[in-house]
Amino acid sequence: MRGLQGAGVHATLKHFVGYSGSRAGRNHAPVHAGQRELQDVFLPPFEMAVRDGGVRSVMNSYTEIDGVPVASSRELLTDLLRRQWGFDGTVVSDYFAVEFLRSMHGIAGSLGEAAQLALEAGIDVELPGPDAYPHLAERVASGALPEAVVDRAVARVLAEKEDLGLLDADFADAPTEIDLDDAEHRALAHRLALESVVLLRNDGVLPLRAPGRIAVIGPNADSGEALMGCYSFANHVLAHHPGVPLGFTLPTVREALASRFGELSFAAGCDVEGSDTTGFAEAVAAAQDADVAIVVVGDRAGLFGRGTVGEGNDADSLELPGVQRQLVEAVVATGTPVVLVLLTGRPYAIGWALDDASGPAAVLQAFFPGEEGAPALAALLAGDATPSGRLPVSLPRSAGAQPYSYLHPILGGPSGVTSTDPTPVRPFGFGLSYTTFERGDLRVDGVACDAGVPASGTTAEVRAGDAFAVSARVSNTGAVRGADVVQVYAHRAVASVTRPVAQLVAYARVELEPGESAEVRFTVPASRLAYSDRALRRVVEPGEVELRLGPSCAAVDEAIALRITGSVYELSVDDARVVDVEVRL
Repeated sequence: MRGLQGAGVHATLKHFVGYSGSRAGRNHAPVHAGQRELQDVFLPPFEMAVRDGGVRSVMNSYTEIDGVPVASSRELLTDLLRRQWGFDGTVVSDYFAVEFLRSMHGIAGSLGEAAQLALEAGIDVELPGPDAYPHLAERVASGALPEAVVDRAVARVLAEKEDLGLLDADFADAPTEIDLDDAEHRALAHRLALESVVLLRNDGVLPLRAPGRIAVIGPNADSGEALMGCYSFANHVLAHHPGVPLGFTLPTVREALASRFGELSFAAGCDVEGSDTTGFAEAVAAAQDADVAIVVVGDRAGLFGRGTVGEGNDADSLELPGVQRQLVEAVVATGTPVVLVLLTGRPYAIGWALDDASGPAAVLQAFFPGEEGAPALAALLAGDATPSGRLPVSLPRSAGAQPYSYLHPILGGPSGVTSTDPTPVRPFGFGLSYTTFERGDLRVDGVACDAGVPASGTTAEVRAGDAFAVSARVSNTGAVRGADVVQVYAHRAVASVTRPVAQLVAYARVELEPGESAEVRFTVPASRLAYSDRALRRVVEPGEVELRLGPSCAAVDEAIALRITGSVYELSVDDARVVDVEVRL
């Protein structure tokens, strides 16, 4: 929010709220989150973007929550967003969301009724065009809608245009040409790709210091579009204009590897979709003639049936699309060491590639790394840079284990009361490196930790409405430069409502040379430990909390107790939400 708006562009939050929790993971599907989950999980990021990021625009979610479409929810779009959080910008509809109140949700009998419901709820602008809002005039004329409600939305739109200087512009001059792909932008894209790729497995094959003969295999290995998401220019716009050049440089993984390593062989093996395996033989032959095979598989992003992932392209299986798994297994069966690179828009169930002794020697999850993704991958594979990405989601064991979040209570994880195991194959926060890190010296407000027990025999304390300081030391104990992501989680064993087994409360990315150490200090507002009690009040309750230092939500290097004192503290919108981070080398 701050970055965009600092450049003179109004940012828009999407999609407020619940869109990521739709039933069965289907686009537009209903959400059946309870009020506690809504308040404790879905809403806090939006609140921080509004109150701490100062966002100027919000877009509603298509979804309905417990039977109430968000586009008609005055409780969310006005009472919460504006009155409680103080948002004073514009609310815009997702495409056709106002009309959907009639045609999909069935809570309006006409476009006029739909328009009035949305406007009264707090949607100021209908997008993408005037389908329902032109009927507002007749609603006002009939007396069904007060003219003041229309004036309110108009005033918000005019205020936004005034903020952006649009009311004074006469647009007489030709638009200024702006280079959207200059060296600074490319450098930023390269850095983002380098830092976001997650190394999931490495049996020693990486980095490829002296790789010998390289075979590059897979349907995504020689496609620039495979590096981009569904709303990227390449896949959203140019997909409808075949033959029109990209207009910007988008090297493929094959091209980037050839530029870094020199001559290599290539075989696609199969398409992203479909059942054709006739290309397997060429891929197997290429692998057999090589010293290492880099297999690039995953998704092809598109929309509403075009491609395998993207808006409207939902999945009822978490297997790799088409015959790509069979291709990987066929190449692995040659005995040539395989580096598997995943260019995907969703996490797939790839336990067979991660935990099988006969699986690939290394696996990297790149998601959609963007225009500089291929050169960044080449640099990481070669060891010119060290992987430092961490998983922002849990990698599923199976589709049947979904939905799953690291924020699960005890009964949401493995237990002795079910024969199924939902434990992810790689947990939230996980990521390997070419170097090693040691974390320790965990302290809370000066109280030290000794093997998980407060060294002084006392427990650090914080009043329910205050902040506390957490510090730890991280050291690069390996032979190459690398970045660790220091993560602090909270675990509360006893509370008035069930709590997650682990909740991320602070983190920091720390770059270290070999042998170098740093102290990381977090100032954590107690609001990070808040949750909705049985009366649905957001509170910080007194009691014992265990703070855990580790490389992921599932691993603990050290732990220390924190006692929250005082009476139950009810949060207000004025309470601090942001963790302050200080790194001292």
